[in-house]
Amino acid sequence: MVILRPYRSEEFEEACRIRELTTLERVERFRARFEQSGQWHEHYLHLAIEADGVLVGDMQLRHCDFTMPEGALEMGLELLPEVRGKGIGTQALKEVARYAFAQGHHRVEGSTTEGNIGMRKSFEKAGWVFEGVLRNLFVEDGAPVDYYSYAITKFDG
Repeated sequence: MVILRPYRSEEFEEACRIRELTTLERVERFRARFEQSGQWHEHYLHLAIEADGVLVGDMQLRHCDFTMPEGALEMGLELLPEVRGKGIGTQALKEVARYAFAQGHHRVEGSTTEGNIGMRKSFEKAGWVFEGVLRNLFVEDGAPVDYYSYAITKFDG
């Protein structure tokens, strides 16, 4: 069973490991959001992903008033490598949609790299709709990387 919940204070180091935060700057930037887990801090909301009583991932919800309409959220999901491919991502995507809709939001969107077939399958299994390719969204090591965009709305039936 997968649930989303606020982080517990003793989970900070594990949350940093899940998020693959390797520099002191990134760890410190995350600390303020971690300490506000379960509440909006700036334009972020962080929640722990727990499967069968064990912390296995991080769910981020984002809403920037300047770039997103009211009621729409962007989500990010990170799982420990050892739990990927076990259906946890699919369940977490279903849970984040339920959570967002219960909070009065009508849309959640997310994206993943073209090559992340497991995440793309998780989106589809969770009922999210493929909306298109975000061409050259990021540049990694000098090379452009396309992202595949998905969304779910409370109107999707």
